[in-house]
Amino acid sequence: MRGFLRTAGLFVLVCAVAGTAVANDYFPQSVASGDPTASSVVLWTRAVTPDGGVPTRVDLAVATDEAMTNVVVSRPIDVDAEYDGVVKVKVDGLMPYTDYFYQFSFGGNSSQIGRTRTAPNPGSDQPVRFAVVYCQDYIGRYYNAYLKMLLDHDEDIDFIVHLGDYIYETTGDPQFQDGESERSIDFDDKEGAIQLGTEENPNYAAASLSNYRQLYREYRSDPVLQQVHERWPMVVIWDDHEYSNDYWGATSTYSNGRLDEYDVERKQDSERAFFEWVPIDAALSEDGVLDIDAADLYPNSLIY
Repeated sequence: MRGFLRTAGLFVLVCAVAGTAVANDYFPQSVASGDPTASSVVLWTRAVTPDGGVPTRVDLAVATDEAMTNVVVSRPIDVDAEYDGVVKVKVDGLMPYTDYFYQFSFGGNSSQIGRTRTAPNPGSDQPVRFAVVYCQDYIGRYYNAYLKMLLDHDEDIDFIVHLGDYIYETTGDPQFQDGESERSIDFDDKEGAIQLGTEENPNYAAASLSNYRQLYREYRSDPVLQQVHERWPMVVIWDDHEYSNDYWGATSTYSNGRLDEYDVERKQDSERAFFEWVPIDAALSEDGVLDIDAADLYPNSLIY
């Protein structure tokens, strides 16, 4: 029986992947949620137009049912082209420890429907269950642990804690990555990247804002990772690879001190992409929409 249920679950998963095709024409990285409190949650998407541009506005609907019939929040959100079509918004006024469903749309085109859950009230004795994940390198690897969560734990996880290395800044480090795999990333902006390795066998590390954004775009093209974000809110911090392996401050360590690798602009580019792409309660305006300024970036950004 368990084998049948696993097979049936996998069939549903495959069908869900197939059903994203139309939505992903306009919302290519699907939807996500994060940082739930007892009364709020941060919702995320990225909207694009068929000509490769971004719409000027999307509409957000939040409902208590997956059919989106009992809508409790309906909100238009301006899309800032400066953020590459990314939309991140904090929604308030929700009920504690409650499932909500949400969807973005523009021009008659709708995203996938996401599910999220608010936290219990502070001081509540409500038990919660969560998964802890980290180090989700994309190059040459597949997200089988996420697949198991989707197949076996869809209803019994309240949220996911991500301890960092949401991306890896390198695209073919021979010490741990297979740059020849079908799961590889070739930077569009190679001039903006850092060349590592040798002239005969180069590999690259992200440095420009374009590089870091491309990493998030391609990681989030993975259908399994998309479904994880569609099903559970995430609580995320960064580790090192969101900027650079074993960095300190704004200093990288690729040369083990032989070269001066202090680069504030690169550090800020990495943080800007992180704040854009990860559904956390940071870099938001008073209205709760994405708004990144110097106060959010190194040396003002702090994590311990």
